[in-house]
Amino acid sequence: MNIVFEGINGSGKTTLINALKEDFNQNQTPYTYVSDLKFDTPLKPVLEMMVKDSVFAELKKDFKTSIFESLVFAANHHYIQELLRHEKNHVIYDRDYISVLGYQKGIIEKEYIDWEKFYKAFREIMLFELKRTDLLIYVSVPTEENIKRTEKRDNRICTTEEKRMFEVLKNNVEEEIYIAKHDYNIPTLLLSGLDNPKENVSKIKKLIKG
Repeated sequence: MNIVFEGINGSGKTTLINALKEDFNQNQTPYTYVSDLKFDTPLKPVLEMMVKDSVFAELKKDFKTSIFESLVFAANHHYIQELLRHEKNHVIYDRDYISVLGYQKGIIEKEYIDWEKFYKAFREIMLFELKRTDLLIYVSVPTEENIKRTEKRDNRICTTEEKRMFEVLKNNVEEEIYIAKHDYNIPTLLLSGLDNPKENVSKIKKLIKG
């Protein structure tokens, strides 16, 4: 079963995933965990370099264009997808194609006048032969809380532009969540990152068992 968690920085997504993993461990439920930027792929060192100086993966010094940047994310996504396509255990994805589309759309739109042309093609690449998603879980909090939590985690103050991008990113991700639920009929669970993680895990497990 492919369980995909989506949520922007500071949403409480990773805290919830850790709570689910702890529950699986206690109940000896086999699973494979895939973290968006930490899973071992040939592109892992490149991705880590891309995001080291920015919440939104905009490292202009070494990566001059968002087209290059976007295609690196797409290649990494497809490597993981093909590697685990026939995995028999539960697979927990800490972010997947929706986050990539949400993040990159805001960056592409900002950089290119004719951004729609590339974004349409990029979106088709991300969705090509897309694996089955058995449960999509979207974790959210008010944007102000996203920013506050991210600043605390990274021990720094977000720039005005980064704060603006939080709003853009959240809108982009929620557009894709809506499409996944209503157009692709993907079973979707919306959760608040302000709620108790154990209570949210109970809601998730009910759907997994069902």
